[in-house]
Amino acid sequence: MPFFKNQEGYNLYYEDINGEFKDKNEGTIILLHGFASSASFFKGQIQMLRENYRIIAFDALGHGRSDHPVEINLSKNLRYDIIRDLEDLLENLGVNEKYGIIGHSLVGGMIGQLVCMKYPDDVEFLILLNSGYIMIDNVVRNIFYNLLPYFIRINFLDVVANSVEDILDKIIPYILTSLSDSLNGSRMTKDELYMLIEDQIFSMINEINEYDPSGIKCPTLIIGGRLDNFAPEQMSEELHKMIPNSKLEIIDIAGHFAPAQRKDRINLLICEFIKNLQQ
Repeated sequence: MPFFKNQEGYNLYYEDINGEFKDKNEGTIILLHGFASSASFFKGQIQMLRENYRIIAFDALGHGRSDHPVEINLSKNLRYDIIRDLEDLLENLGVNEKYGIIGHSLVGGMIGQLVCMKYPDDVEFLILLNSGYIMIDNVVRNIFYNLLPYFIRINFLDVVANSVEDILDKIIPYILTSLSDSLNGSRMTKDELYMLIEDQIFSMINEINEYDPSGIKCPTLIIGGRLDNFAPEQMSEELHKMIPNSKLEIIDIAGHFAPAQRKDRINLLICEFIKNLQQ
């Protein structure tokens, strides 16, 4: 299995499908998985895309077949490492052609958005699957978001941004309980843990309020699921309003894992979108 060593010395698993035939492919597509997932999540899309495209995917640190650090850094936000590792992987593979990006969930989709804004001349198109405008990129933020009831998620910007202190007062004890195994041996006091959790959540809310994806200039396809409880369809609708050159598709009878649950429908939308760009 192919691995590359990142700047911290960890081994990260990657796939470069059809890389040896890059001059004969119709293009290059990068796949970005979500939190607690892996590149294998896209197996239904890979089976379809590998016939015509070069496909590059990797398991982020702590995910899938990549190395898993023994100690969990509660304050470390993975986005910076994932983007850095992607940059290094593309350099190691000698990728100098333009590429499309397909990102799933609130991490893979957001990483895709950030890469588009950082490298606008390199990205040919962006496809967001069950994504949104929130970055759930570390353990604390992930637990916090998972503890929120659905009615808050569908009104996240209005409810959480205006009531985050009240919500945290009720949720922090549950976050600490969820982290109990990871905190064994930790020298942090309870007050220090409270402060760390609050800092992560408050900074996440500030980032959401300041986030502006209008700088994404490439053609963008946004696909949401009508039954998605994790990234509700309202988030896809908001992204569609924010990203200028975007197209929105909401799929019925599809939840957060629509790329696997509704593989045929998702694949058809992806193919039609890319084909229209090539005409």
